[in-house]
Amino acid sequence: MLISQQEVTNLWFRIVSFVVPAMSCVREVKMLMNTLLLKTAIRVWLMEILVSGFNFFVLMNLVYEPTWGVLVAHQIGMSTRIGYIFVFAYFLLRFVKEYETKDLIHVGFLWLGLTLLFEWGGSLAIGRPVEEILIGWNIFAGYMWPYVLL
Repeated sequence: MLISQQEVTNLWFRIVSFVVPAMSCVREVKMLMNTLLLKTAIRVWLMEILVSGFNFFVLMNLVYEPTWGVLVAHQIGMSTRIGYIFVFAYFLLRFVKEYETKDLIHVGFLWLGLTLLFEWGGSLAIGRPVEEILIGWNIFAGYMWPYVLL
């Protein structure tokens, strides 16, 4: 079952109007959001996830980890990911030239939510235990996953 782009937009507006009770109708929400930027941001996020898959499964697991160990591989991989997220964000803003600060905050929360949903959902779907997932959150042990989310 394929969902049209208009149906996705309408669903997004309904979710936002539900979450933000002060906004009484969908038209008001539509004016408050830069839909072109959000649609493009979702596409850019999907590209970032593909690059992140290559970064994790190929570079971190097959190149860095055998050479330098798990922690250093994680640090190199997360530093690399932070770098290309900045590159993706730069090209997003070059492509969509009309935006305000609130639009950038919307995109930030969108990317944060999608990334957490993808990482936790995907990890749990493949059977990774929660304890293993939480290892990457321990900045005191040298892991850098929370920095990626900033």
